[in-house]
Parts: sequence; C-alpha cells; structure tokens
Amino acid sequence: MRRSWLATFALLAAHALVSQKIPTAITGIRLGGGSSNSCPVLVTGVTAESPADRAGIKSGDVLVAVDGSIVATFDEAVKMLHRSSDTETPVTLRLMRGEQPYTATVRREEMSALLARAGNKLLDIESGMIVPLDATEAEMREKINTLSQDRFVDRVFPAHYPTNEKLYYAGFETLILKNPAQVVVLGIEDGPASRAGIHWGDTILSVNGVDPRNKSVADLEKLLSSDKPSSMTLKIERSGSTKTYVIQLEQTAQVLRDNGTQLVRGEPLPAGIPDKYLSCFFAKSE
Repeated sequence: MRRSWLATFALLAAHALVSQKIPTAITGIRLGGGSSNSCPVLVTGVTAESPADRAGIKSGDVLVAVDGSIVATFDEAVKMLHRSSDTETPVTLRLMRGEQPYTATVRREEMSALLARAGNKLLDIESGMIVPLDATEAEMREKINTLSQDRFVDRVFPAHYPTNEKLYYAGFETLILKNPAQVVVLGIEDGPASRAGIHWGDTILSVNGVDPRNKSVADLEKLLSSDKPSSMTLKIERSGSTKTYVIQLEQTAQVLRDNGTQLVRGEPLPAGIPDKYLSCFFAKSE
C-alpha cells in the first residue's frame, strides 16, 4: 500500500482535509475503513484535548451510528459528522469497542481553536491545507509550486518512520529532488522537528555539517538517524532565508506512540485498530 509521493504530499505533508467543504466546527475524530461489511467505519485517531477525546472515544472503536442513523461507509460518516457547523449542537454517536457497545454525546469545537492548540492553522478555505502557525501563505504557495512531480527522484523514510523502531530520528520524511539537486523536508510527524519549528518543504542545506545532496537513500537514512540518543544540527533554507536548528532526536518507537501510529508490514497504521480489521488498510493492494 505504498503511496505515490504526490499522494503523500497531499495527504500527509500538507495534511489536506478529506472534505471539499471545510467544516468550521469539528469533533476531533478521524475516520477510516467503511469499504465493506467486513471493514466497518473505524475511528483511526482522536485529536488530543478535542471534544471526542474528552468524551472518551479511542482509536480502534467502530462507529455504528450518528444521531440514530446507521453508517455503512466512510463518506456517509463524514457527511453525518459535518452536517452541522454549529458549535453548540452536540452529536450522539453509537460505537463499539471490542464487543462492547457504548454511546457518546460529543460537542463540536471551532476548528481554528483545535488547530491552534496543536500549533497549527488552516492556511485558507480553498486549499484546506493545515500548516504551522508561523507559516505564511507566500511560503506555502512557493513550496507547492516548486515541489513538482517531474523533479521527484526518491524519498527517505517513505513511511515517515525508520523501519527499525529502535533508531533515533527527528520525525520527518525527506524528498530527494533534481533540477536542481535538493533534499527537502516532506511529511512531518508530531515530534522533535515539528516542535523545533521545522516546516515541510524546507530545503536541507546540511545535516551536522554534511551536505545531503547527491547521496543515496541509504546514506541519507544513516545521516538522518542514529542508533543512540543524540542531537542533530539541521541547516535549512526557507523563502530565501537560512536557519539553523539543533534537534534532540527521539526513538522511532516513541514518535510512533506520540502520533498514535503503529508500523504494520512497514506501513504506518493507526494504533489501536483491532487485528481483525488491519487487513482493511491493505485491501486495495491485495
């Protein structure tokens, strides 16, 4: 189930929203599945400190009904959750955790407030792109325009994580470009790099003083990770300015936990998904 790099760019690096109509008030629930009777609509994540989090909803729960209406597909569930943009209107959800049914009444919260608590903002309604609070629209537009598919060479940590969970790293995948040769930050997890202030699309000028250009994927993976706790000095270029960050690396296993993620067959999947539903995330490629 490898994503194309453009799909990763759209869905992960830019955190594009799944709905063309951007809701102003949300519950904080992320959904997946809903492709067949054996793959029900699943909660694949809950935003920390969101209404859904406060209601006790967890990743891996099965969403059965919204305000009394049974949901069978992902699209149905999204539409039902977003059909009201009124923050004062709660939504009643019927869910299953294992074999145990339960009901949760969840209020909605303004998306801007939820994003701000996580250090993010909505760039604009048109793109639906979620970016760091200190990112400017000009910076993001520039990066989108320069990261064209014809420049793509390869990716480092294409699953966003080293396959060896014992390795320490900064919490981002890396894109190798040509014409001109560049190495840039792509998808960023909640981890050391994001907390330090790194943005997706930043051009990496050096890693611990080493120029990353014209190196193999294997060499870059070694350069961007460590088998023991250490710091990494990252020099980047952003919109014509050069910045230097010293980042304390964290173990991959910890970054996975912090992002509610697990690696299955080398793919990042939501943590907490029952084993019997894991195949739902690989159905399209098998």
